[in-house]
Amino acid sequence: MSQMDDQSRLMAEFSSQSSVGPAARIVKQQDVDLWQVSEAYHELIAYINTVSTTIQGLRLNGNYPVSPAITRLAGIFDQLEVMVHANPPILVDNAASFASSIEQGNKSYRRWSRSMLRNIYQMVENALPASKCFHVNELGEYLSGSFGNATRIEYGTGHELSFLFFLCSLFRAQILQEDDVAASALVIFARYLKFVRRLQVIYTMEPAGNHGAYSLDTFQFVPFLWGVAQLSHEAPFSPRQMLNADVVSRYRSEYLLIGCVGHVSDTKMGPFAMHSSQLWSLAALSSWSKIHRGLLFMYMDEVLAQFEIMQLIRFGKLMPFSEAQKGRQVEQAKLGVMSPLSRRQLELKLEETEQRQKDPDVEPQKKPAKAVQQIGAWSTEFNDSESIISAGSTSTSLTDVSVHLRSPSKDDVEAVDKQL
Repeated sequence: MSQMDDQSRLMAEFSSQSSVGPAARIVKQQDVDLWQVSEAYHELIAYINTVSTTIQGLRLNGNYPVSPAITRLAGIFDQLEVMVHANPPILVDNAASFASSIEQGNKSYRRWSRSMLRNIYQMVENALPASKCFHVNELGEYLSGSFGNATRIEYGTGHELSFLFFLCSLFRAQILQEDDVAASALVIFARYLKFVRRLQVIYTMEPAGNHGAYSLDTFQFVPFLWGVAQLSHEAPFSPRQMLNADVVSRYRSEYLLIGCVGHVSDTKMGPFAMHSSQLWSLAALSSWSKIHRGLLFMYMDEVLAQFEIMQLIRFGKLMPFSEAQKGRQVEQAKLGVMSPLSRRQLELKLEETEQRQKDPDVEPQKKPAKAVQQIGAWSTEFNDSESIISAGSTSTSLTDVSVHLRSPSKDDVEAVDKQL
């Protein structure tokens, strides 16, 4: 075959592709059925449940591996925060102009969104190793779609889902490794959650859809799911206590769920039974594992099976819409037991204790962190080059990588910051 024939064949293959980047694949109701048997669907559920298994018993400010890759990716939100300060809502001093201030604030969100879209792909590229930069287009698509709709000034669970696609794709591309599972939720997702709450409050965003997040709160769903998973092993309080004011005050910075309860308390008026009936009813259940199971089924039915939400999601190479392997089962979370990460940390502590007892004068050697044990069939393997993340990442606290948000000069915005 001649060189000209080879070039013609390659051009024909390229032209036959439906898209060179992530594309919307759910265009009619029947496509939801195809989505639920797709590789992307199975990877997403497996990732959600693997995180749930891994983070049980861990606190946001606890010790878990935080790699340089996690720190670089979390730094994206620092840059997005600068854009918020550059596009503040226009505040007014008299109550008569309240409606006008809301409209002007919305316009400020549109300016912020345009600025974000101009810069987000470069931010993603700067956070990735050079060998992974060919994933920038797809990763940037998922990340840029996770901050809300600039036309309608709204945010909902579909935007949150786009961020889950971003996180899952980082593992599929081997930019993050299995040792990063806990930090992907407790550092990156927690940082994302804090940032989008800031957008929602400052820019007076509306909830997407008519039901909000199904009476859990107005916008989010996943922090409730992973927050319950955190509490599924050796929780310091029971489900019946999760709405208590003293529990919220003490634990809101340590558990995603209690942070959610605190945020609902700060942003809604009246008793929980009135404004958040679903959240109120969860407190009556007997165990965290049962709550997690119910929330996961609710998420799969009320979010992942809804055409209105899924039609906005795009699919690419890392999150393919193609049918999953025949016979593949949806991964399940393993809750109520010590997670592999916690077990590994306990084993290391026991080894250090034994070493000190044998020779108290010798300082124990610090062992490099091993890879988190693979849970179920979920794997971060993807046909790609090797990741640059070294095997020797250390365990550190969330406070080492989180950044405290600076407050705008206006008093109203400072009050919002204190609540967040």
